[in-house]
Amino acid sequence: MERKELWQKIRKVLINKYAITLYVFALLFMFLGDHSLVQYLKRAKKMNALEEQLDMTQQEIEQAQSVMRVLDDVDSLERFAREQYRMHAPNEDVYVVE
Repeated sequence: MERKELWQKIRKVLINKYAITLYVFALLFMFLGDHSLVQYLKRAKKMNALEEQLDMTQQEIEQAQSVMRVLDDVDSLERFAREQYRMHAPNEDVYVVE
């Protein structure tokens, strides 16, 4: 009998008009509006993508800075230009082997 009585008490609370109003507002806040659970999940996903993009950009910046540090010397700058952009002096012939 205890289970039956307990179920009846729970049922009364669940069917109570105030509880129903609370359930409706909870559902509205979870699924509708700018601050809903759905919008929160979308924003969290977008934020993770932006953080990954930020990490990639920071790595690219670090690589560029390391190249800039190496290119401070004129000889290394000339070597970089020859290797990356296939530049050459006017009196030279360049053969590219791939």
